[in-house]
Amino acid sequence: MPSQTQTVEITMADHGHGHALFDEAIENVQNTISAKDRSTFRHHADVSSLIEGLRSLADVPSKDQRRVVACSRKFTLFARSFSPYFDVLKDLDQVRPDWLGWFWGMLQLVFKAASKYAIFLEKVAQLLESIAHVLPVYRQIYQSCKAQYQSNNHDGRLVVLMSYVYADLMQFCLDVYRMFSRCSQGGKLRHLRLSSTPIIWRPLDSRFAQLEQRLWRHKKWFESETASQNHDHDQVSQNRREYVGFLAAQAEKIELGEGEEHRMARRLRRIDKVKNWLSNCCAYQDVYEHRIRERHPNTSSWFLNSTKYSKWKNAPFNETLANDTDELEQTWHDRVLFVQAKPGFGKTFISTSVIDDLSAKAEDLNISDDPPSTAYFHFNAAHIYCTHSNDAFRALAYQLVHAHRHDRPTLDALSLLIRKASNKEKASSDDVVAVLSLLLRQHSTFLVIDGVDECNDVETFLTLLPEVCRKSDTRAILFSRPSIEIPLEYQKWASDSPHIVSLSEEDNVADIEACVTESLNRMADQGFFGISMDRTLIQNVARKSDGTFLWASLLLKLLQSPVLSPNERRVALEQAQYLEGVEALYHNIFSILDQQPQNEKQTSADAFCWLSSSINRLCIPAFQTALATGPGKSIKESQDICEFTDSITRLTCGLIEVTDCSIIFSHSSVKEFLQSPKFVDSDFGLYDSSKVHARLATRCLTFLAHNIPKRPLQRLQPYIRPATTSPNAQSSGLSMRTSRSGDSGYKSMSSSSDTETPHMHPHAPPNAAAATTAPPFDAQLPFLRYAALCWPIHLSKALACTSASASTPHTPWLVPLSHFLTDRPALTAWVEASWRYSLPPNVSRLVPLLSELKAAVPPATVEGRELRWVVNGLRELGERLRELREWGVTVGGNPSLVWQWDQRLGMGEGERYWPVWDERAGAIRA
Repeated sequence: MPSQTQTVEITMADHGHGHALFDEAIENVQNTISAKDRSTFRHHADVSSLIEGLRSLADVPSKDQRRVVACSRKFTLFARSFSPYFDVLKDLDQVRPDWLGWFWGMLQLVFKAASKYAIFLEKVAQLLESIAHVLPVYRQIYQSCKAQYQSNNHDGRLVVLMSYVYADLMQFCLDVYRMFSRCSQGGKLRHLRLSSTPIIWRPLDSRFAQLEQRLWRHKKWFESETASQNHDHDQVSQNRREYVGFLAAQAEKIELGEGEEHRMARRLRRIDKVKNWLSNCCAYQDVYEHRIRERHPNTSSWFLNSTKYSKWKNAPFNETLANDTDELEQTWHDRVLFVQAKPGFGKTFISTSVIDDLSAKAEDLNISDDPPSTAYFHFNAAHIYCTHSNDAFRALAYQLVHAHRHDRPTLDALSLLIRKASNKEKASSDDVVAVLSLLLRQHSTFLVIDGVDECNDVETFLTLLPEVCRKSDTRAILFSRPSIEIPLEYQKWASDSPHIVSLSEEDNVADIEACVTESLNRMADQGFFGISMDRTLIQNVARKSDGTFLWASLLLKLLQSPVLSPNERRVALEQAQYLEGVEALYHNIFSILDQQPQNEKQTSADAFCWLSSSINRLCIPAFQTALATGPGKSIKESQDICEFTDSITRLTCGLIEVTDCSIIFSHSSVKEFLQSPKFVDSDFGLYDSSKVHARLATRCLTFLAHNIPKRPLQRLQPYIRPATTSPNAQSSGLSMRTSRSGDSGYKSMSSSSDTETPHMHPHAPPNAAAATTAPPFDAQLPFLRYAALCWPIHLSKALACTSASASTPHTPWLVPLSHFLTDRPALTAWVEASWRYSLPPNVSRLVPLLSELKAAVPPATVEGRELRWVVNGLRELGERLRELREWGVTVGGNPSLVWQWDQRLGMGEGERYWPVWDERAGAIRA
């Protein structure tokens, strides 16, 4: 390659290029770092001064101080490894103090910027540790070859070659620095452009791999250059040409490597890996999209034009402020806006309008060089994956990762994050907050949080939010009821913070009247109120809202109920005094539900129970199956629900809504109303939690007893005898974790909301090859996972509450449980399913609870006798399950062995408990 050789020769001959490259690296730093960092930049004269500076930064108290101190040691290791580099330079040429000052100062600046984000600081420290291991042992070589260096002190070509390492490491520090600041991209150094065409940008992990190659070649050249026996000048020149030639060849290889399409695919794979690591659930988007469809056009404009909101939105984002960490720390209170209103006011509708307003007008705001991003989250007490502060921070981080997936500093940070990470790892809560904080530091952002009062750990959320806001210029708007307690740290001396916008009923009266009037007029046009109707009634009713959108929503649901006749709807409008207030409308709606046929009432009551008290959220098919499972009946015998989405909404008068991927209460007040003491005697009441859990346990047991295949769930796999057949050797951690559970052996079910997928998909089967070709064993049984794993939890909760409060035992579960225990094939299928879900069954906690209940039931009654039989049956089942857990590794690897237990493991014929399946006959062996 003649052009490359020519470039190398010119580079080698240019004595001034060595000094120029040092100067260019320093100039690049000066042009890149922020004005604030330039004003506080500390030029360290030597490595000892740097180490002292690192130690002082690490000594600053913080919750991650231990991690920061550990990282400071790795920074120190790198600094000590590289320090002799400057000793070598001193013998080759005159070393200017600013070369050292800027290099050590830049290293401290990187440490200072990254120390606020512990997980990223650890990654940077790991990179520096890797570099330290690749670098030549400068000190040892320097001591052995000092005389040789001093004889070459006029050889400018050596200085040129040594300058590449300095420039490489300064460029690396700049790349890392950009991840932790909002600044211009800066320039690129000339030594990175040895080829004629510009270098194509690659993420940091890819660039670091190239840097390691360059450093390795530098080490190889440097060691050959300083070898004591190497006095062949031709060989020395050849080694130098090969080194510089490698740098040029690497640049051309990068340029002519994979195409743009492949590069983009690799970047997107990185992004997908980070998204999976964040383990986000998209349920909040479902809530947002559903409310958008329900929102009346042109509502909330009064709020978007309000003074406080406009001031909060239109304040400019300033790059200088974004990089001034001290100022950010002092002024974060002014960037957080609380919007509070009573329940049912319509805050969620307003929040969706705010999201749309900020997203649609971002480019027109003229408050930032780049349009600000908008990230949002809706807390929803009716949705199990929208109630925890961790859910919110994961969702916000996930959105920003996606929004900035093409931004270079963001890609650098994310590629650094997943470098050498396992696919099985999931981000901890602290890691999620660190990622979110960094993304907010990089990009101007609006955060919109709705339903803060529905968060189950409000205090934790409001404590973590300032941690995010203190590090960036992000602006947050939080919608909630006035009942939340705002921590004292939101208050600021001599200011009006916390900034709270209190909404009153007069604010949205006009919006509600417009919504109700338009909807009722449309219903009148469609004949809902009969042929003739006095339209003045509509205006009269529309004024009864009391500033509550929930009232308007419930009114329309009530009047649209198919149970009401046109005349009854018209009478309801005429007697508008009985429609005032949300509570009055709830009573009217439940009066209508009481008039439904018994099977529809039962379906509605079951739906309310499932939504209020399920252990994990059910997917729509599983929810449908659960509702179709009647007491003591199979699904085929009970009336299935046709057109489920429309029917469940109709059956509950709109109190339950079906969105694109979930089923939820139309408003959190529905659950609150049903759980109030006023509803203790209602068929729909949720006040007595023991009855609710008893009902759900009954449905699960009925499903298991009547609706699962009474045969192996998958084809039998042969038993392979392990090297050791000792039961103690086979016992696994699976059995131990279930025996310690506080919820009947299913601890992981009740504590897995943070990581489990919304639809509760089963774990992959042991045979990975089969999993790629065969459908999951429960593909046609969407309710199986929930019923199999959660019936003991519901039953234990029902028994625990009953023993503490109820005088008369409520035992609807007794008959299906008795039937389930006597049906060995159904029982065996349940055991197999539990093992396939990697949660071995354990009923040990139920026995003492049932024994306590047995003492309260007269033994001479039918219920008393059956209860005693059930206790004995569960006790025997518990012993058999314990035997299975002793072979935990074997059964866990092949759950179908439960259908082969007696014949495969040599159990005696008289001891047979589990039925043996004959694969050839397709039946249970007699």
